[in-house]
Parts: sequence; C-alpha cells; structure tokens
Amino acid sequence: MRNRRTLIIHLLALAAFSAALYLPMMGRGFILDDFGHLFVAGQESVRFGLTRAAGGPYYTPVAYVSFKTDWILWGARPFPWAVTNLLLHIANTVLLYFLALRLWGSSMAAWWSAFGFALLFPANVVAVLWIATRAHLIAALFYLAAMIAALRFTRTENCKIGAAVAVIACAAASMFAKESAVTVLAAIAIVIVYERVRQGRKVISLPHLGLMGGLLAALGVYLGLRANSGAIPINFSGGPISYSLSPATLGKNLLVYGWRTYGLLTFVAIAVAVSLRLRGLRPRRGAVNKNYVLLSGLLFVVALAPFALLPKQPGIYSYLPGIPAALLLGAVAGSLCKGVFGRRRAAASLAPIVLVVGVFVALTVKDSLKWIQLAEVNTAVLSQIAVQQPKVKPSTFVLLSYREADAASRFPEGFGNWCFPWALRVLYADRTVDGKIIRQGESYSIGDKLAEVHFSYVRGESPTVIKTSRDLPQS
Repeated sequence: MRNRRTLIIHLLALAAFSAALYLPMMGRGFILDDFGHLFVAGQESVRFGLTRAAGGPYYTPVAYVSFKTDWILWGARPFPWAVTNLLLHIANTVLLYFLALRLWGSSMAAWWSAFGFALLFPANVVAVLWIATRAHLIAALFYLAAMIAALRFTRTENCKIGAAVAVIACAAASMFAKESAVTVLAAIAIVIVYERVRQGRKVISLPHLGLMGGLLAALGVYLGLRANSGAIPINFSGGPISYSLSPATLGKNLLVYGWRTYGLLTFVAIAVAVSLRLRGLRPRRGAVNKNYVLLSGLLFVVALAPFALLPKQPGIYSYLPGIPAALLLGAVAGSLCKGVFGRRRAAASLAPIVLVVGVFVALTVKDSLKWIQLAEVNTAVLSQIAVQQPKVKPSTFVLLSYREADAASRFPEGFGNWCFPWALRVLYADRTVDGKIIRQGESYSIGDKLAEVHFSYVRGESPTVIKTSRDLPQS
C-alpha cells in the first residue's frame, strides 16, 4: 500500500511540476517549421502524410497523424497544439520513471531520474514550446516504451511472443515518428544485454535472436518507405542539413550535449549529497556503480549518434540523450539515499535541492522568453497582414520588406529563412500563395505568380506591418 501511495504521489508531482512550469508560457503563436506542419495537416490528405515527407524534409508519418488530429480538433489555435506537446513530454517523464523503477528497483531512484529529466533545458523548453519538435517527443515516447517492453521480454519466461510484439511495435512507432530513432534497435540490445548479464545468464538465446530479426525487419520496412517518400537523403556534401566528418565537430558536440545532460544533472546529484550531509547522514560510498555508468554511457552514445556529426547543436537534440543521463542521476541519487527515505528531515537540509531546482526553473523561464517573443511577433505580423489583406487571389506573391532586422523583437527570426511562405499558405488556406521576407533594396523573383502584394515592417514599440501596394497583376 505504501509503495502504491508513493508511486501515485511521485507521478502526480512530476505531472504538476511540468504543467505549472510551462502552461503559463504556452500558446502565444507558431514559429519556424510549425507553419509547414500546420499547412500539410490542414490541406493534405492522410495518405499524403503517411507516405510522403510532410511539412519538412523528414519522413515522420506517426508525427503527421498527431498533427492531423490536432488540426481536426483545434484548427490553427496554438494553445491546444502546445498542450499536446506538454502532455507528450509529461508522458515521457512518467515512462522514464517506470523504466528507472524497473532497472534500479527503487522508487527513490525512479523519482530522481524522472525529476532530473523534467529539469533539463534547453531541450524541454524547445520540446514544449516549438510545435514542430513533436516528432522528437513521440519518438522518445515509443523509445522509452520499447526499452520497458524489452526488459519485460527478458524477464518473462512465458508469453514471449506477446512481449516480443510489444517491443517491435514500440520500436517501429519510434522510428516512424522520427528517423533519428532508428537507434532504438541498439538501445534495446543494450538493455537486453545489461539485464542478461545482471541475471548471470547467457547473453544470446533463440528468442532474443528472433526478436532482433523482427526489429531488423521493421527497420527495413521503414527505410524502404522513407526512400520513396521524398525525404532528404543522408549526405556529407554540405548544405543546411549535412553531416561533417570532422573530429572538431564531434568533439564540440560531445562537449555541448554532455554539458546539457550529464553536466546539468551533476548539480542535482551534488545537491542531493549536500542535503544528506546537512541531515547528519553520510552518503554511501560506491554510489556510482560502474555498471550503471556503463549502461548510461552506452545509451547516451547511441541516442546521440544521429546528431554527433551535425554542425549545429539545437536544443531539441539533447532531449533523447537526456534520458540516459537522467537514468544515471537516478541510480546515483537512489544509492546515496538508500535507507534514508522516510526518516525525519530538517527543512534546512532541503535548501541545496531547493536552490538548484530554483536556479533550473529560473533558467528555463529565461530560455522560454525567446520562444514566447518569436511566437508573439509572428502572430502580430500575420494578424496585421490579414487585417489589411483579408483575401488574396490564387497564385499571389506576398512581399514583406524591412529596413533592418529588429533585434528587440527578433524579427524576422521567427520565420527563419524559408517558413514565411508556409505561414501565408496557412493564413489564406491556399497552396498557390507564395512570399518572401527581404531587406529593402534586395532583389527578388516571384516566379510564375500572377499578382503581388507588398508590405513593409516598421520598427517601433511594437511590431507594425504596413501595406505599401495593392494587388499588382503581372503581365
């Protein structure tokens, strides 16, 4: 009964923490790639989304189903879309709790794994506030479920077929949600080997070979469908999405992602140890078990592998690698606190933990302000365009020019280099509309469009858009 009560308290606390942290900051508008996913979800067929790269250069049909569902339910209202991201993030935190509970056999270790993951930034900020990153959230959801199912498969003597189907189904869903999740096969193998070694049993058995065969078949199906989807191919030749075979890139990424995961969570582990000392308790020696470190390290390498050679380091790429780091935090904190749970504690002893959590929360809010501002500025710009030009003719080109970038409002950062046309197509519900944001005086081409509409962005106390021409038919 006590264990059940502890489980319920932990899960409710995890959900409440993330909800209280992010709900006040959500739903201010859409940014960057969001508009592409909005348009495809609203205008394209289900078949298109399941068979083609939709809303971006990647083949992510499971994520598309999620976007399509949101469009049917909410249209282009940003808050419900953000709530879906938040719910997925909370679900990942809960699944991580159960994975740690099964791996470490301790509710305290499970709590610190899940809570540590809930504290990570900038990964969680991007995951919740940037709708387009939902594919990463869904991939992580099924990634975690696949590892939990793999543990069940390894520990179950009977019903192996049902457990194997669960592993394969979760792994396939993860891959079809985000292509970087193909590493789930390696993660499953690592978890199985760890568990077999822990049990003192032979690592390779006939059921495990059958399971891996099923997983490889699922991978083959995914790769075959992706090859015909129009998704961007893996390349090393340069461009906006290209791998760099550079030791410098690899070294920089290991440092950046190592800091965003293990580095940040080290402060949480130190806070736990200091808190125990303030209670007059001596943390147990040997809390950092080498097997825990090895398991976490291998899972981290596997999760990071798809991003390790990419020149850019966006925050969302540390979301999945944050899981193994959080698992290690849980193992260490659980070992430090072993036998301590339930004892009376002085309020002052919690000060180190409260301080670290407070700093993490403050930095999360600070990091969120950028995304809030981008969304609010985009919303203001599109709203003013809609008011001054409620409708456009088919095949219209919309030009938005500006004298100089507005650093205070982060314009035109919220639209990026290529997302403004998608925003216009969402605004006018017309796939034939196109447009561009340029600095005044720059040249541009409207291609085969039949009409033009010009707007100018004016810097001021608030973002202002002024229509500078009526529809201009092209000869």
